[in-house]
Amino acid sequence: MQALASLLLAAAWMEPLPPPLATLRNPEFDTDPVTAPAPTNWRWYLDSGTGGELVWDAAVGSPTAGSGRVRNFRSGAREDFWGQCVKLAPGPFTLRAAVSSQLKDSASCELRIEVLNKTDCNATAGLLLTASVANTANNAGFETLQITRNAPPGSGAAWVSLIHRQTTAAIPGYSYCHFDHVEWDSPLLFTDSFE
Repeated sequence: MQALASLLLAAAWMEPLPPPLATLRNPEFDTDPVTAPAPTNWRWYLDSGTGGELVWDAAVGSPTAGSGRVRNFRSGAREDFWGQCVKLAPGPFTLRAAVSSQLKDSASCELRIEVLNKTDCNATAGLLLTASVANTANNAGFETLQITRNAPPGSGAAWVSLIHRQTTAAIPGYSYCHFDHVEWDSPLLFTDSFE
């Protein structure tokens, strides 16, 4: 069984992954990161550690200001993202996120889920299902990305990624994705301060 590739990024973080919960934490990117290195509960990954930037943006968001921004200036194939682990039982699920894109050629903003055969997202988890969807607009306006699938038998957790991706054809230049308003299944994952 294939190991979860995204979890190779764990070495980029100084502390272990928290145990997954039944809901995503801080799905609105509304936690003020002034006292934290990143929006609370979202983990970051910079491909090759160069050219990319993952920050909380206080000025841009959907429906109101506040979002997780991912961007990269370098050329070539790269994947920079926010990620989070969540519990997932077998059966139907829907994952949505709002994204605002302003991209160079050969770049995209992607919502991805990787369904695992364990109840956490550690490096020994086996990959049961991968699904993703990319932006269709590229005008700095927000659109909704949605994935609806059935988690197979044996599912225990899932890794959710909010990605700025570029291919080998990408040339140097400014390119970014703003992610916000992440929803899991039918119930919205509102926190007390959800917009």
